[in-house]
Amino acid sequence: MKEAREKEHEAYMRSLTPEDIKRENAFRAAQRKAGKSRRSNIKDPNAPKKPLSAYFMFLQQIRANPRLVAEIFGDETETTKQSVLAAAKWRSMTDAERQVGHLFFFFPVFVLNFFYTLAVPCTSRAGKDGIRSCAAVV
Repeated sequence: MKEAREKEHEAYMRSLTPEDIKRENAFRAAQRKAGKSRRSNIKDPNAPKKPLSAYFMFLQQIRANPRLVAEIFGDETETTKQSVLAAAKWRSMTDAERQVGHLFFFFPVFVLNFFYTLAVPCTSRAGKDGIRSCAAVV
């Protein structure tokens, strides 16, 4: 009986449109404000996730690179102490280093290559077809 009710509820929640979710959340907020309910808002399962902040990109980059793990965390294996060490490293970085890190260390290489090809000036001579060549030399 409980399982059937849960399945029915899940099917109902999947059938809601974003407008339905907004309306239901407004109703729930009004009920909470009036003190009649404590139900929390419905979360839209199709809503896009927020992008990572620069600090969390920094953490992700550290954990993906064994050299950075050894450099920043050393022999520390406890997660809470690793967080303290990473936060200390982040605070020690200047704003310029954070920006450089954000632009050059955290984006995938193919994105950087794309921006690099845009930044490289085109050759001055046109080819056979009269189109200037803009190939980047990496």
